[in-house]
Amino acid sequence: MPPSTPEEIAAQHAESVRLVEEGMPCAPRQELGEIPGPDKETPIMELLQSSPTEGEEKKSAAPEDILLNPVCFTTRGSVDVTSIQKLVKEGYNLNYSKDNPQRPSLSPTNYWDPINCSKQNVSITRPSHDAWGIQKIVLLFCDDFATKIYQLPWWKDFEPLIQPVLDMVLPKDGILIRTLFASLPPGVTIPVHHDTGEWVRRTHRVHVPILLKDPSKVLFRCGPTVETMQRIDCLPGHVFEINNQAKHAVSNCDSDHRVHLIVDYIHGPGPERTILEAGEKLVQSRRSIDRLKDMDSRPTPSYIILGAQKAGTTSLYDYINQHPWVIKARRRETHCLDWRWNGKLKTPKKQLEFCQKFFYTDELRSRPSCLTGDSTPSYLLDSRRVIPRLKAVFSWKMRLFVMCRDPVKRALSHYAMVTSPEGTEAQLKTRGSEWRGKTFRQVIDDELAKMQDCGLVPYWDTKQGMTDMELFAKFSGSADEKKAWDLYLQKHVPLNTGSYGLLTRGLYVLQIRPWLEAFDRDQLLVLRLESMKQNGVQATMSQVWEHLDLPNHPVHDETPKNTREYQPMDPDIQKYLQAFFDPHNKQLASVLQSDDSSEWNNPWPYESIN
Repeated sequence: MPPSTPEEIAAQHAESVRLVEEGMPCAPRQELGEIPGPDKETPIMELLQSSPTEGEEKKSAAPEDILLNPVCFTTRGSVDVTSIQKLVKEGYNLNYSKDNPQRPSLSPTNYWDPINCSKQNVSITRPSHDAWGIQKIVLLFCDDFATKIYQLPWWKDFEPLIQPVLDMVLPKDGILIRTLFASLPPGVTIPVHHDTGEWVRRTHRVHVPILLKDPSKVLFRCGPTVETMQRIDCLPGHVFEINNQAKHAVSNCDSDHRVHLIVDYIHGPGPERTILEAGEKLVQSRRSIDRLKDMDSRPTPSYIILGAQKAGTTSLYDYINQHPWVIKARRRETHCLDWRWNGKLKTPKKQLEFCQKFFYTDELRSRPSCLTGDSTPSYLLDSRRVIPRLKAVFSWKMRLFVMCRDPVKRALSHYAMVTSPEGTEAQLKTRGSEWRGKTFRQVIDDELAKMQDCGLVPYWDTKQGMTDMELFAKFSGSADEKKAWDLYLQKHVPLNTGSYGLLTRGLYVLQIRPWLEAFDRDQLLVLRLESMKQNGVQATMSQVWEHLDLPNHPVHDETPKNTREYQPMDPDIQKYLQAFFDPHNKQLASVLQSDDSSEWNNPWPYESIN
């Protein structure tokens, strides 16, 4: 739902005034218990929209057929708020805007004064509410994913007074994540909306009216749809919970500010609280909150997608960058460790400064919740050059990704890309011209000749298209294979073209081994493109978020990226390549130390062989 325009908000406020003047009745108080978790998984409007079958029109389901609590709010009890009123009454009805020429003078006991807050408490921004002029006293606050809960200094002043509310609503495993007072100015409407953010699905939102000059002139409505919103009784002390995935709106049609206590809690487990100091500075984005004292605690970059080329790396990079805590690099493929490597810079520090120019490094320094990364798929094969440079320049525990795809299909996609006449002048230059004018089979033969020249595939009969399995078993993983692999990387991995490695880029075991030897196993996450398609993008990205130590987040655009159409492969060539790659593919499970036999024991079963 897009933000309401000023004209729409004005129209909604006028409608609210009309409803108040007409005496719109409040819904009866119903103690229906806690809002059920399943009702909060998705915005209610989406839940109510059913998917039409072929030939049918889109239909809407009835709330009572979908929701466990179809009214979307519930009374949780009633408390005496007299003691709270006394503490928050001073200054609640004043305008603290910097532009106000009659700005009130500072009183040390006024909790609403932003100057007091900045000195005695900690300043928190709530962009939409701040824009509407809503004043606040914040006691507890969390980031958008509820991974960090901050306790502000004024919590201790208010905790004893709000304890009766907490005793009433908090379950045994309940964890407070946000607690604040909000003062809504007269003549202001918070327009019809539903809350957004990962915290909403997990959180229970409780309101307690505290200060109202005339409760009959405050219109608080909530319901599954705009048309079914009901008015909630806002008498002081009424403790009620709303489903903030449902539509709701508030209008203050009175002449004084309206003050509510707002309490958000989740069911545990949850994070421990971080105790903030008076006057401490926070750095906020829409979805993250960090302490300024924690700046520089996360180095840049945090991850690298190493390859393989034409195996879904562009899609993976795009999906990662859909997370609110991930910031795109200035360019996707930095190549700062291979062909952009600046050999004139003689120290790791200088090299690091050079590489970090490809990221928003300065902007990220004060936002350690957020991270950024690189996707340069040539790195995986070019381990001989890249690994020592990476370890020297990026001295922290980098998170590494490898995407694998059926190497036969990957090879054809690689060939189609670099021989395509389409693209910018820079793209055509980067792809190289070595394969143009050659057939797919000719490139295969050329690549095999280079591998044999280095002694890399002594078990492969080029003419017969067969592997000597006894020789393969002896050679695979041996010192002779390692020596042949190093020689191949030295002779046949150039820096000035993309037309190389048609077959070796699909030999995942040989490519991954050096990385496993150089880095801890838990730094490397290896994914299969086909699993992403079969199991769904969201399932794969759950693994990715865990690897990056990021909270789970849905990917909204799952479309594959950087795809192209190309001619199907000749069946004879396909069988030839399948015979070549098959024994290598079946080694992946042991090399990756994977317990998932369905994933890696035979990741690409070929009918022509199996």
